[in-house]
Order: sequence, then structure tokens, then C-alpha cells
Amino acid sequence: METVLLTAFEPFGDYEENPTATVLADIPDFLYNAKVIKVTLPVVYHHAFNVLLPYIEKHKPKVIVMLGLAGGRTHVSIERVAVNIASSKQADNLGNRLHEQRLEEGGADAYFTNMPLSKIIRRLHKKTIPAAISESAGTFVCNTLMYRVMHLIRRESLDTVAGFVHVPLLPHQTIGKSQLPSLEKRHMVDAVLTIIDTLINPVEIDVRQV
Repeated sequence: METVLLTAFEPFGDYEENPTATVLADIPDFLYNAKVIKVTLPVVYHHAFNVLLPYIEKHKPKVIVMLGLAGGRTHVSIERVAVNIASSKQADNLGNRLHEQRLEEGGADAYFTNMPLSKIIRRLHKKTIPAAISESAGTFVCNTLMYRVMHLIRRESLDTVAGFVHVPLLPHQTIGKSQLPSLEKRHMVDAVLTIIDTLINPVEIDVRQV
């Protein structure tokens, strides 16, 4: 049986709830012929990857999909690239503030996801889920996690498809903050299921031709 690793993050900063953990709870444990291992990670620069690593080593997943919150975005964002830098004015959940710190000395300046971005976006749009490719995972914990996962895949020559997905706030998180966009949980859950489906069932069938 194939394995999918799906990660979320705990609450951080001013957010008492992280939509990714809420979405994670609604994802089934099995999809088609794949077992879904769900892991909620700490919002701490290097601890997030260190918590995830034993799951990668134990389950040897075919797919790793990492979820993160991007408050202010209007749509599901599929990240194209992670950079070899940690730098943010915002502290992680242990109070760390890193400035222009390289994640892996001697590592590549950046790693691209190996997920089929165009195919994923096409499938999401067919289901009228607001989604787009994002060109930057930032330089906070989300980027750190994506970079270190992609670095591991490259270094160990793993046959694993991995990528990072940012989701907006949930509607109830924007009450009293009308300027902030949000997205219903059902759309986020559908987006995650569609992404996983695309990765473990890559053949597209046009039902109009069946």
C-alpha cells in the first residue's frame, strides 16, 4: 500500500486556530490504495522538519503534501519554490527570530517542488476551487519545512513527490476584519483531496469522451 504524508501546523502568532489542522481532521485515513499519515507540526523553524523526519524514514511515503496558513491570501496557493533562507520579523512559537540565516550550508539556493503544478491547478479549477501557483513560500517556517524536505529528497535520491500548499483563513477567523479574505473549510478539504488524488492517480480522464 502506498503512503501519503500530510502535514499541518499548530496555531501561531495571533491565530488561535490554524485552518490547516482543522482541514487535516477532515481528511480520511485511506484514499484509493493509499494510506494517509497525518501529522501536525510545531511552528518552530527547525523543529518542524525534525518532527516530520522520523515519519518519512518510517513510512517512506510516495507523496508528501505540506499545508500552511497564509492569512490574507484569497485562494489556495501551490508553492513552486523554497529558498535556502530563514528570515522573518515574526517570531516562531519558541520566540526565535532568524535573520538572513541559511538553512543548509552548501545546499542549493532554492529547490522547486516536483509536483505537477499545472495539472493540479487544472483539476482544482475544474472543481471551481480558487487556486493559483505561488512563486514564493516566504522565508518563515513554511519555507523552512519545504526547503528541508526537498533537500532531503534530492540528497537521498528519494522517489517521493512533495510540495507545499498555503490556505487562507477560515470565514469565522475574519469576523470583525472585513478586509481579510477567507475560504470555506469544505473548499480547502476538497482542494487537499484533489491534490492528493492528482498525485496518486495521475491519469486524467475526460468524461466527455468516455
